[in-house]
Amino acid sequence: MRKLFIEGIVIFISILASLSVDNMRELNDEQEILNEAVTTLGDEINSNIKYTKEHIKQVKNMFHLTSKTVDNFNEITFSQVLKIHSEKPYMHSIVVDGKVEYIKRYDIENYNVFIWTNAWEPEDVFFQSMLFSGKLLEIKNKILRKKIESIYTNQEERISGMHKITGVLAQDILKWFDEKENEFNEDVKISQVFNTLKNQKLKNSLKRRRNQLSQRIIDLENYLQSLEQVVSLINNEFKAIN
Repeated sequence: MRKLFIEGIVIFISILASLSVDNMRELNDEQEILNEAVTTLGDEINSNIKYTKEHIKQVKNMFHLTSKTVDNFNEITFSQVLKIHSEKPYMHSIVVDGKVEYIKRYDIENYNVFIWTNAWEPEDVFFQSMLFSGKLLEIKNKILRKKIESIYTNQEERISGMHKITGVLAQDILKWFDEKENEFNEDVKISQVFNTLKNQKLKNSLKRRRNQLSQRIIDLENYLQSLEQVVSLINNEFKAIN
C-alpha cells in the first residue's frame, strides 16, 4: 500500500513537472514571437527614419526656394527661381527600386516649383499588423508602447494634415498662374507670366506657403526624434533578449 502511495506521488510530481516544462516552453515561444514582432517593427521604423530624413531635406529645400522668392520678390526672375531649385531640388521622380531621382533640368517651363507638395507616405504595414493581431498590447513596457502608438497615430496624422495644408495653399498659387496666363490672347511662357505680372497677391500666397512649410519642418523634426527614441528603446529591451 505504501509502495503504491509513493508511486502515485512520483507520477503526480512527474505530471506537474511535465506541465511546468510545457508551460515554460509555451511562454518562451510566445516571448520569442513577440520579440521577433517588435524587432521587425523596429526595422520598419528604421526605414521610416531614413525616409523622414530625406523628406525633411525636401521640405527644407521647398522652404528655401519660397523664402528666396519672397525676400527678392520684385527682382527675382523665373530663371533664377529654377536655378535655386537646381541647387537645392525637391521635385523628383521615383525610379527603379524606389530610388528618388531629383529633377534639375527643365524641358518645359511650368510653375510646379511653387506648388510642389511632396507626398507623405511612411510605412505602417507591420504596425497595423501588430495592432490588429493584439501583439502591440503584449508589450509590457508602457512607455515604449505609448511612444509607438503616438508616432503611428497622433504624430503621423498631424504631419499628414500639414501636408494637406501645403496642398490647399498651393491651389491659391495655381489659381493665380491660371488667371494671369488667361489674360494673354496668345500662348506665353510661364517665365513671361511670372516676370511681368507677379504682384502682391502672389507674394501673399507665397508668404503663407513659407510660414506653413516652416511649421511642417518643426513637426517632421519632432517626429524624427520620436522615431529614433523608439528604435533605441526597442534595441535596449528586445534585441538584447535575443
